[in-house]
Amino acid sequence: MTLIPQNFLKQVASSYGVSDIELEVLFKALLEGESITTIATELKLKPETVRKRLGETYRKFQISGKGPGKMAKLQQLLVALYQEQSKSEEFSPQSAAPQTFDLMSHQDWNAAPDVETFYGRVEELSQLNQWVLTDNCRLVALLGMGGMGKTTLAVKFAKQNVDKFDFVIWRSLAQAIPLGSLLTNFIEFLSPQPSENFEEVETGISKMMEILRNHRCLLILDDMEMILSSQNLAGYYGDGFGDYGKFIQRIASESHQSCLVLVSSEKLKDLGRLEGQKVRSLQVVGSEEVCQKILEERGFVASQDWVSLIERYSCNPLAVKIISAMVQELYAGEVGDFIKNTLFMGDVRSLLDQPFQRLSVAEKEVMYWLAIEQQPIKLSQLQEKILLPLSASELLETVGSLGRRSLIEKSQKKGQVYFSLQPVVMKYVIEQFVFQVHEELVGLIKNQDLEGVRLLKLYPLEISGNGKKHYSILSLVMNRLRSKLFTNTRGLNLAIKRLEECLENLQEQFFEGEYMTQNLENIINAIQ
Repeated sequence: MTLIPQNFLKQVASSYGVSDIELEVLFKALLEGESITTIATELKLKPETVRKRLGETYRKFQISGKGPGKMAKLQQLLVALYQEQSKSEEFSPQSAAPQTFDLMSHQDWNAAPDVETFYGRVEELSQLNQWVLTDNCRLVALLGMGGMGKTTLAVKFAKQNVDKFDFVIWRSLAQAIPLGSLLTNFIEFLSPQPSENFEEVETGISKMMEILRNHRCLLILDDMEMILSSQNLAGYYGDGFGDYGKFIQRIASESHQSCLVLVSSEKLKDLGRLEGQKVRSLQVVGSEEVCQKILEERGFVASQDWVSLIERYSCNPLAVKIISAMVQELYAGEVGDFIKNTLFMGDVRSLLDQPFQRLSVAEKEVMYWLAIEQQPIKLSQLQEKILLPLSASELLETVGSLGRRSLIEKSQKKGQVYFSLQPVVMKYVIEQFVFQVHEELVGLIKNQDLEGVRLLKLYPLEISGNGKKHYSILSLVMNRLRSKLFTNTRGLNLAIKRLEECLENLQEQFFEGEYMTQNLENIINAIQ
C-alpha cells in the first residue's frame, strides 16, 4: 500500500489519459494493495478484464517489464511526481506530470468516446499504421454501417500513436458544424499566435493548410454523414456544407505532413475520384472475433446458437452487444429461445432508423424489393420488377448510392453480379415494410382511403420463386392486423366487406400491372 493521495493519483492519471474504469482498478491495486482476484470479485469483473485494464494503464504510463515489477515501477514514478509537487503549495497537473503536460496540451479529444475495452481489429490497425505512419497518407476514410466500430477503431489508432504527431484533434459533426466554425476552433487550438478572424472560408482553409504543412497533425472528423444531404442519393453535401468539399479536396491534393481521418457511414461521392497513393478508404466490416469477446465479457458460454445469432446480426459488434443484454435480461441467457422470435429487433432498430430515414424514394424502392426477394438478385431482374419509372442508369446510380451507405451487399456467381441485404438490414426493412402496409390497410378498412395506398400497389405481399424465404410478408402483415384490428367477429366481417368494396372499384383507379388486386385478394382469403 502507498501513501500517495487519491486526489493526486486521479489528477495525474487523467493527465496520462487513464480512463475512469482503468482508474477504478488502479485505485484498488495501488492504494489499497488488493490482488487481481479480490478486485475482480469486488467489481464483478473477470480477472482477465482486471489484468487488461491494468495493462492499459501501464502502457499509458510507459511502464515496461513483466509481472509485479511493473506495479513497483509505477509506484516509484508516482511517488517521485508526488514529492515534486509537494514542494509547491498547490497541486496542478503541470507540476505533477511535467514529462507529459506538453504532450497532453497538444491533444484535444473534445467528446471522443473512451475506449473502455478494445478487441481484435489487428489487421485494421496495421493497415492504418501503414497508410498514416509509413505511407504518409493525407486523407483516410473509415466507412461502414453503424455499430461496426469505426469510431472505436479511430480513437484506438489515435491513442496508440499520439507521440507520432505534434497535434491530435478529434471532433464529431453530429451537430452539423459549419466549416467556418470548425476551422476557427482548429486554428485557435493549433496556432501559437492569436489568429485573425477570417470572413471568407477559403481564407480559413488556406490558414489551416499552412498549419498542416508546418506541423504534423492528426485530425479526426467523426459522424461525417451528418453534413451530407438527406433523402437524396448518398455522398452529396447538404445545404450549407459544400465548403467541406473544398477543404477535403485541398487536404487530399496539396502537399503537407498531416492526416485527416473521416469516419462515416456514407462514402463521399467524390472520394472515389480522390483515392490513390495519398488518399485511402477502409471498409470496417463485422468481426466475429470482436462479437465473441463481447459475449465472453458478459459471461456467455460459446455455443452454436450464439454463432448463429452473431451471423444473423452480420457480426455487428454493437448489435450483438445490445442483443446479448436483451437475451440476458428477457430470456435468462437462453439464446435458443430468443432465436425463435425471428423478427425481434429491439434496440438494434436504432442503428438503422437514421440511415433508413435518409434514403431517397428510389433507394427505398430498391431496399423494399431486396427485402421482399430475400435472396441475391441481379440488376436486370430488379429492373423488371420495379414499377417506378427508373431507367437502367438511374437504377445503377441508386444501387451505387446504397453501396456507399454500406446497406447492400454485392456478390458474384458465374460471372454475374448479384445484390442482397445483410440479415439484420433485411429484418429491419421487412419490419418497416410490414408496418407501412398495415397502416395502408387500416386506412382502407376504416375510411376506404385509396389515396393513402402506395406500397400495396407497388409490391406483392406474396412472391413466387425457387429460393427459400425466411419470412412470409403476408403472414407478418396478417399477424399485425389480427393483433391491432381484428379483435372480434364484427371487426373481421367489417374488414372483409370494406376490402371487397375496394376490390370492385380498383380497375379504374390504378394503372395496369399493379399488385393491388392480387394483394387484396390474398388478404381477404387469409382473413376468411
